[in-house]
Amino acid sequence: MRTFFRTAAIVGTSLCILSLGGGRTVSAQPLAGGTLDPMTIPKYVIPLVIPPEMPKSSVQPGMPAADYNVAVRQFRQQILPGGVWNTLNGRTDAFGATTVWSYGRAEDVIPPNFVAPVPLASKISFNYPAFTVENTSGTMNRVRWINDLVDSSGNYLPHLFAVDQTIHWANPSATGCSDGTNRTDCRTMNPNPYTGPVPIVVHVHGSHVNAKSDGYPEAWWLPAAKNIPPGFAKRGSHFDQFDTRNNVRGSAFYAYENDQPAGTLWYHDHSLGITRANVYAGPAGFWLVRGGTYGDQFVDDGTTPAASDGKLPGPAPRVGLGDPNFDPLFRATIREIPVVIQDRSFDYDPVTKATKLFYPSNRAFFEGLNALGQRVEIPGAGVLDIPFIPLSDISPIWNPEAFFNTMVVNGSTWPQLDSAPAKYRLRLLNGCNSRTLNLALFVVTGPGPDAIMGTADDILGQEVPFYQIGSDQGFLPQVVMVQTGLYTPLPGDGTMAVAVAPPDPQQALLMGPAERADVIVDFTGFAEGTIVRMINTAPDAPFGGFPDAKADPGTTGQVMQFVVKQSLLQPDDALATSPLNLVLPSERVAMPLPAPARVRQVTLNEEESAQLCVQALPDGSIVTIFNDPPPGDPTFLARCTGAGGVPMAPRAAKLGVFMTDPMTGMSMSMPMMWMDAITEAPVVGDTETWEIFNFTMDAHPIHPHLVRFEVVDRQPFDMMTFAPIGTPFPPQPNEQGLKDTAIAYPGQITRVKATFDRIGLYVWHCHILEHEDNEMMRPYMVKANPALPDFNEDGAVNLLDVLFLLKRLSSPAGTNLPYDLNGDGKFNLLDVHRLLRIVVTGGRPV
Repeated sequence: MRTFFRTAAIVGTSLCILSLGGGRTVSAQPLAGGTLDPMTIPKYVIPLVIPPEMPKSSVQPGMPAADYNVAVRQFRQQILPGGVWNTLNGRTDAFGATTVWSYGRAEDVIPPNFVAPVPLASKISFNYPAFTVENTSGTMNRVRWINDLVDSSGNYLPHLFAVDQTIHWANPSATGCSDGTNRTDCRTMNPNPYTGPVPIVVHVHGSHVNAKSDGYPEAWWLPAAKNIPPGFAKRGSHFDQFDTRNNVRGSAFYAYENDQPAGTLWYHDHSLGITRANVYAGPAGFWLVRGGTYGDQFVDDGTTPAASDGKLPGPAPRVGLGDPNFDPLFRATIREIPVVIQDRSFDYDPVTKATKLFYPSNRAFFEGLNALGQRVEIPGAGVLDIPFIPLSDISPIWNPEAFFNTMVVNGSTWPQLDSAPAKYRLRLLNGCNSRTLNLALFVVTGPGPDAIMGTADDILGQEVPFYQIGSDQGFLPQVVMVQTGLYTPLPGDGTMAVAVAPPDPQQALLMGPAERADVIVDFTGFAEGTIVRMINTAPDAPFGGFPDAKADPGTTGQVMQFVVKQSLLQPDDALATSPLNLVLPSERVAMPLPAPARVRQVTLNEEESAQLCVQALPDGSIVTIFNDPPPGDPTFLARCTGAGGVPMAPRAAKLGVFMTDPMTGMSMSMPMMWMDAITEAPVVGDTETWEIFNFTMDAHPIHPHLVRFEVVDRQPFDMMTFAPIGTPFPPQPNEQGLKDTAIAYPGQITRVKATFDRIGLYVWHCHILEHEDNEMMRPYMVKANPALPDFNEDGAVNLLDVLFLLKRLSSPAGTNLPYDLNGDGKFNLLDVHRLLRIVVTGGRPV
C-alpha cells in the first residue's frame, strides 16, 4: 500500500500530496486501485501491438464526403494476458477481455463478442489505441468524427466511470447550474454521478488548425441515440463545424490544414470537464505528419559530401503493405513504431476472469483513504470523513490527480517486442492522465526469483541510450543522446560531444503527460537473446521535479522490454544512418521565431476550500473541524488555523494572471475560472513570450492549442515578491526544438515564445487531465487585426472578406468574438459595416 500525508505549501496554506514511499529495491508495494493485484499479472508475455495505419473511408455515411469517417465505439480488448497471447505462450492463466472505447473507421462492422486486436484481414479497424492517421505536410485532411457510443439497439451507452457534475462540465441535461440557470456547459450542485449520454469532441493535439476544427471543449456533441432524454441538449454551446453541410446525426465535420512541419501529433477527446474520464476509457491515437520542407527526406548524413542522404530507421506500418501484428514476415520488417505509454488499474473477478478498467469513483482515492460507506479500496487505511457539495465546496468524485498500478503500452500490459539487432525509431507518447514518466533503457543481465513476473530483483546492467531526434513538433536542432544524468548533443559528424548534465542526476528521458519524444534505439551488435528493458523512475505521485522517490520497481517502474533476435535482421537494416552521423532538418534552426511584440505574464495556482476546515487523525483519516456556510467567512483561514486545522485542498487547480490588489496596491496572482472573461487575446500575426509563474507544488505540462512554441528559458522567482531570482537557465538540449507542451516547474518562471497566426477561439491548459477538467484550462482568443482584416488570407482586404464575415454571423456567438473589429466586445453587423467602409475606401493589400 502506498501511503500519503498532507502538508501546507511554502506559500499560503495550499495543500499538496507527498509520498512516504520510495527507495524500495526489492519488495514491491504497488499502488492501490482496483481489485486486480498488478503483481499477479505476468509481464513480457504479450507481443507489443504495433498500431496500423487508419484506412481511408470507402463508404460515406452522408454528405459532404470526408477522407476519414471515424467513429468512437465501445468494444472489448485483450489488454491483460489471455486469449491468443496465452495460446502463443502456452499459458493457461488467462485474464478476460476489458471493455474500452476507441476510434475506428465508421464503415467497419463490429460483430457480437468482438475482442480486439484482430488481423487486418477482418476489415475491423477498432482498437485501443486507435490506428494511426497518416498525413502529408501541406495537404488538408477532412474528417467526420462520429459519436457512436450506442448499444446494438441504438440506445446510448452510459459512461464506464463515475462523472462528477459539480465541476464545470458539458452538462448535456442543460439543467441545474449552480448560478440558477438551466443551460449546458456549467457547474451544477448535483453530487450524483451522471448517467446520461456521453458527450465527445475530438482534438488533434499539436495541430496548427482552424478554430472550427480544433475541438473546443464546449463544441461537444451527443450520439444519435434513440433514447436521448427530453430536454437534453445534443450539442454544446460552441458547437461548430468546418463544413456545416454535414448531415450525419451525432457527428461533426472537421478539416486539418496540416500546414506545419513533419511531426508526431496525437488525437483524443477534449469534452469540457469530462476529458479525464473519456480519455481514460481509451479513445486516443497517433496523428503523424510527414513530408514538407522539414521531413524525413531532408535528413542528412554529416559524414558524406552528398546532401540529404541520411536514412532513418523504417519502414512504418502502412495500409496495403501487410499486417504488423498478425503477419510475422511483415512485422519483422517494421522499424518505426508509435508507442503510447499509459498507467491503468483493473477490477477483476477471479471466477469469471472478467476484467474492467478501474477509475476512482470518490475523492478519497487521491487522499490514500477509503470513502465512507463504499468499497474499501486501500486495506488498513483510514477514511475521508468530510461533507461534499452541496454541503461544502469540495467536489465528491473529482480526484485532483490519479495514479494507477499497471503500465499499459499500446493497449497491452507490460508487452515485449522481439527486435532485430538493428536501429528502431520509436515515437514515444506519454498518454497518462497525471503521471510523469522518466524513461531509461537497461540490459537485463540476470533474472530475479520470478523472471516471468519481472520483479524488482532482476539485475540491470549497462544503460542503452535513447538518441532523441525530435520532440512534440518535429526534429530537434541536433540529435541528443539521452542517458540517466547525461544529455549529449551530437554534432552529426560521427564524433561525440561534451555531455550536458540535467538539473538532477536522476533525470533521464523525462516526459510530462502529452509530451512526445521521437527517438532511435540502436540494438546493433547485441547478442542473440539480449533483453533490454524500458524502466520508469518518476514518482508514483504528483511530480514537482527531481530528486524524488522512484516508481515502484516491481510494477510502475517497469514499462516494456525488447528481446534481440538475430533471425529478424533485414538487408535494409544496414542502410539506416548511425545516430552519431545524423544532421536534422529543423524548422527551429531554419526559421527562428521573431522577437516578441509582447511579454505576457500568467500564473498557475491551486485553490483550497473557503469553508471546510479539516484535520488528520493518527490513522490518517481526514475529518471535519468545522464547515462554514457559503460563501465563506473572511476570517475562515485564521479560525481554521487557530483550531489546529487546515483548509481542505486542493479544491481546484487554476490558471491566472497578475492583478493589483485594490486594498494594498500590491501585485497578486488572480486565479481565473473557465467562465471568466478572456484575458489572453493576442492580435493575429503577433509573436508573444508568455512567462508562466508556477505558484503550486506540482510541475504542470502546459499546452496552448494552435501554436508551436520555443521554450526560451526557466528562472526561479520569489514567491512573495514575484521577482526573478538569479540568471535564467536555458531549456534542456532535447527541449530546443519546437514544442506544444512544456513542463512548468514549481517556484519557477517558464518562458515560451509563439506566433499566434490564426484567428479564432482556442484554449490553453495543464495536460494533467484531472487538472484540466477542474478549472486549469482557459479560453484564449487570437483577435483579428482591425487595421488589416484579411480574413480569407488572400493578401487583400476586399468583398471576399466581407462575405467571410457575413458567414460567421451564423456561427455560435462565442466563437465569433475574435472578429470584433470595432472593439465593443460583440460581433454583429456593426463589424461587417466597419469592414465594408475599409473596402469601399480602398482597403490596401496586406
